[in-house]
Amino acid sequence: MSKKVGLAVIYDPHNIYQFLWYYCTYGKDMDWYALCLPNSSKGEYLSEVCEKLGIFKRIFRDTKPFDSMPMKRRFELFIKMFLFAIFGQRKRFCENFIASYIDGLFFDTAVVLTDVGFISGMFLSLGTKKEIVILEDGMGDYIDRKYSNIFSHFHNFFDVQGFILSILGYSNTGHYFPLRTTKNCRKFSSHPDKMKYKKYKEMSVLFDNSNTDTDLLKRYSELLYPKLADYFSRDWDIVLLTTPITDYVSDDSKYIEKIQNYVKNNFKSVLIKKHPRDSATYNFGNDVVVKEIDQKIPAEVLLPYFNKTEIYFCEHSSTNLYMTAYNYKPHYFYFSELLEENLREREILVQYRAKEKFVNDLRFFGLPENVIEL
Repeated sequence: MSKKVGLAVIYDPHNIYQFLWYYCTYGKDMDWYALCLPNSSKGEYLSEVCEKLGIFKRIFRDTKPFDSMPMKRRFELFIKMFLFAIFGQRKRFCENFIASYIDGLFFDTAVVLTDVGFISGMFLSLGTKKEIVILEDGMGDYIDRKYSNIFSHFHNFFDVQGFILSILGYSNTGHYFPLRTTKNCRKFSSHPDKMKYKKYKEMSVLFDNSNTDTDLLKRYSELLYPKLADYFSRDWDIVLLTTPITDYVSDDSKYIEKIQNYVKNNFKSVLIKKHPRDSATYNFGNDVVVKEIDQKIPAEVLLPYFNKTEIYFCEHSSTNLYMTAYNYKPHYFYFSELLEENLREREILVQYRAKEKFVNDLRFFGLPENVIEL
């Protein structure tokens, strides 16, 4: 009897780790292929990582992000998609479009990170014929999806595009809108009970390790990141996961100093994992032993290694979604002055949470209210 064929759609590092978990839990007995897509302006860079894993029979690559597609070509594509949709041929368009990326490969199961991606969203149209699995795309999965959201996002051209594509049934590129094709797909979420949008064929818990080959998952993680185990070759007082404070304020020096002083005054050793976009330099002085984890390693990959180490976050992040799965009880820094300064900054797009909202978000995901105000 021939094996079933699976296709993994990959475009960012935490996408890889979630797929590895799925593979070690549900997919070891299948033949796997990968479609590696560009991660926006960062381009396509994960095909080499997929090759290193050695579990894919073939890796398909696309190097041209839709962001860089000429406007004329985008308009022509949209008109074509629109016509196919109104004549009831949307599914045929999606099948042909996807086939052009994978040389017509036949597959039984496709695993995508999200329905927000332009191409990955199209896979959901195949859910009546194939098994389509949607993994977790982070905090965006917990937004309430309804068409009326367009009234508060009408000023954003990207969201308007997403609204139209979701109505046509192609993808939810705007994050905020329902997509009728999700009803034929299986969704994995770290907190299915907390999701407001639940129109899926089936919902399952992400990182439920009861049927996972955890030893195999660790082996693959250490194959991708050979120094992983070295970071935990000694005990640390804390592991610190940072955030790019420049998302909220143009000058982050005051807040970096607050973090440094708290660590210096309370601990003798710190393992630091900087957010991929955090370019700040942290200096804890000569009396604190410090080791910095490679920024390219997704925080999710590190979770099985933290064990009893105290965890400190500088903000909420998607990593918080997985704390309860490992029974961790992290601490959080909160900066009251940052809220005030953030409100005064005119060119900053990201709004810092008020403390009440900060605490309510922790409560929402069942996390301890261990908030340290700096």
